[in-house]
Amino acid sequence: MPSDELTLPDGTFVPNLFLSQGYAFATSSFRKNGAAVEQGAEDLNKLLEHFKTIVPPHSLKKVFITGASEGGLITLLLLERYPGKYDAGLALCAPVGGSPDLIKYTYDFRVVFDYFFPTVFTFPPNQPEEKPFGAVDIPENAFLFWETVYMPRIVAALMADPGETAQLFNVTKAAITDAASAITTALSLLFYSIFGTNDQIATASGIPYDNSSTTYVGSTNDAVLNAEVERIESEGRARAYARRFYQPTGTLHGPLVTLHNTLDPVVPFGHEDTYSDLVAQKHKSAFLSIRPVDSYGHCDFTAQEVFDAFTLMVQQAEAQLLN
Repeated sequence: MPSDELTLPDGTFVPNLFLSQGYAFATSSFRKNGAAVEQGAEDLNKLLEHFKTIVPPHSLKKVFITGASEGGLITLLLLERYPGKYDAGLALCAPVGGSPDLIKYTYDFRVVFDYFFPTVFTFPPNQPEEKPFGAVDIPENAFLFWETVYMPRIVAALMADPGETAQLFNVTKAAITDAASAITTALSLLFYSIFGTNDQIATASGIPYDNSSTTYVGSTNDAVLNAEVERIESEGRARAYARRFYQPTGTLHGPLVTLHNTLDPVVPFGHEDTYSDLVAQKHKSAFLSIRPVDSYGHCDFTAQEVFDAFTLMVQQAEAQLLN
């Protein structure tokens, strides 16, 4: 399971769900923090080959791969790119529409947030020389001030101006249900901005985000918003990297079950629709089963919901053998 989180919100340790049913379970940790789809896919292929050497010959009947969030994208890409190696997959709360879409979503949230709340992200904070910093020029040590400075500033800004907060979410379309969830959503997305941007740029060898021609709508004055929001141009090699390693094609070679909160603030549920369209274009829709969970949250599933999705994946794999 290519995920750094093996415990569900209800406290269930995920491997126990599978071990209790007689399945073997193996996992690897990411070799690096941040953007690691390319590396994670390589490591899981190696893990499978190693696992084959430590079990009795011919005892490995089927290989199922599961992952959550970024690990779910790895699950999907392995099913697409390595026919015959994996029998089926389960992708939980994953950016199945591709990381380029997710990159656009998270960076858009950051630049629109900065437009409405321009004094939150400054560096060095609370010092005479502090200056605002943008979405792609994150100071190297900014993450050190996340909990002590930036989190309190974000919460205070959102609570102090409900009108600006409403416009932020109206423009970005990030999922919320009430004032408390608005804070949760903002903290979740801005966390990635502070902790993940520099690694993402380094991994892709350039800036993968582009809003140079984006027209933002939904504020009380879209003309001013579009004139003053930070504009960023992507770099070709970074775009190519994102497409090569992070963009699904829809060419499934085995059954895939996806599980996704319909109000996911981190990976919008719309990724499921995007991927469904890609699969349909490749005439592979019979391989795809989407299971929506009608609730707010990112990877916020019960043990029963995960187990039911896993069971469906196994059933789909068995059905394929009969066809």
